[in-house]
Amino acid sequence: MRVSSAMMINNYINAVNGNYATQAKYVEQNSTQQKLNRPSDDPVDYAKYLSYTTDDVENSQYTSNAQSAVSWMTASDNALTNIYQQFKTFIEQTNQAANGTNQTFDGSSTATQLLSILQETVSQANSDQGGRYLFSGQSDKTQPFTMSTDKVQRGLTKTLDENQSAFFGKTVSIGGVATKVDGGTQVNGMDQMLSLKGSDGNDYYLDPSTGYVFSKDFVQSGYKDKISAGQTSVTADDAVGRITLTSNSTLADLPKTAADLAAGNLNATAYADEGTYESLTTNVRKDFINKYFNTTNGAITDAGKALQTTGLSAGTSTTFSFNTVEQYVVSYAGDDNKISMVKLNGGVDTTRDSVNVTGSDMFGDSDIFGASHGTATLNDMLTVVAEMDSGNQNWLSSDGITLANNASNYLSEAQTGLASRSSAYSAAVTTLNDQNTVIQGNITDVNGINVAEVATKLLTAQTIYNISLAISKNVLPGTIADYLS
Repeated sequence: MRVSSAMMINNYINAVNGNYATQAKYVEQNSTQQKLNRPSDDPVDYAKYLSYTTDDVENSQYTSNAQSAVSWMTASDNALTNIYQQFKTFIEQTNQAANGTNQTFDGSSTATQLLSILQETVSQANSDQGGRYLFSGQSDKTQPFTMSTDKVQRGLTKTLDENQSAFFGKTVSIGGVATKVDGGTQVNGMDQMLSLKGSDGNDYYLDPSTGYVFSKDFVQSGYKDKISAGQTSVTADDAVGRITLTSNSTLADLPKTAADLAAGNLNATAYADEGTYESLTTNVRKDFINKYFNTTNGAITDAGKALQTTGLSAGTSTTFSFNTVEQYVVSYAGDDNKISMVKLNGGVDTTRDSVNVTGSDMFGDSDIFGASHGTATLNDMLTVVAEMDSGNQNWLSSDGITLANNASNYLSEAQTGLASRSSAYSAAVTTLNDQNTVIQGNITDVNGINVAEVATKLLTAQTIYNISLAISKNVLPGTIADYLS
């Protein structure tokens, strides 16, 4: 076959272009340090590369979320730890003050110290991270806690111990099962009644969930005599009388006798489920409390100040009014919404992914007055301060210590929950870093280059290209060969 000069020239030019393309490919790889610079380099590997880089972006975002969450929760834990230590000091001083044998007790001086502790607590509770308040929920640009500059006149509570709660409880049928519920009003892990002052000079306690009034002596110790006599729960005969709650209250009388009590003989004796019963008791309590107390701060209203209940028991002319305490109160301006920093694929789970602690988590959602949202236990402790200032050692030795301990326990639960989530996020950071190592390995396998190998191939390609140019004079016409060389 005859080979023409045109064919030789075309074959040569194609070879030179191919050598140049090979050289350019290695130059690009050496420059970018990547094997794949466009889909056409290797469509299959390029598809894998895109998948791995997507994994890398997601992993980086989750890692960033988890690291930010750990930082946020570390700052939160530091603040909570400081508050917990302040609460321990508060409890220690309350215990010392409540000790009746302490002859050097100075209530006013101790109250000043305790108030300083709570002021520092509020300061710690207003801690922020990068201009975002740690304990404001999603309202993290709003300072959450503020202590009032003036005192308010709040209702005074009686906190029942475990034995009192059991005795003053009620038996009701819930879902067809006879159930014993605690006495008083259940708030923040405590069972409480309201303190009343009788015109006879004695103190009494009102159960807001039923309206029944009991003498202080009976609540404190008299009920024990009933237990010794074989009575296991309170009856209407144990009360000095009853304050009507609302005209349409379905939680009416306690059973009249022990036999009625055993039968669960309330006006409304059966409830479909526990939620129905709790909703009812809550509404009854709110109907009653809202008449006499401010649902923002628990301050007694004009109606509460004017309360003069008479004739609770036949043959008695004793009248009753609310006992109150003048104290500072703390308010909460945050919300109860969770801040989520997702660390895993899938939908957001606020229990799993939340990183913040709200006021309600730390200090309780509400008190017996339906007030103190997010500050209930703080305001309980401010009640302790007020009673300390008045030198009421008897109250401190029972209710005061109980309220202080409950505040500490409530905060401890918030710390425990935070620690659990923080541990999960720390573990997630470790897992995500391990995943990142695998992802980077995949990317390197599909797109990485061996620098030494590429350099050698580039040098070889350059040599071949230069040789191909050098022999051009034997292939191309002289004038063209001269031009190229």
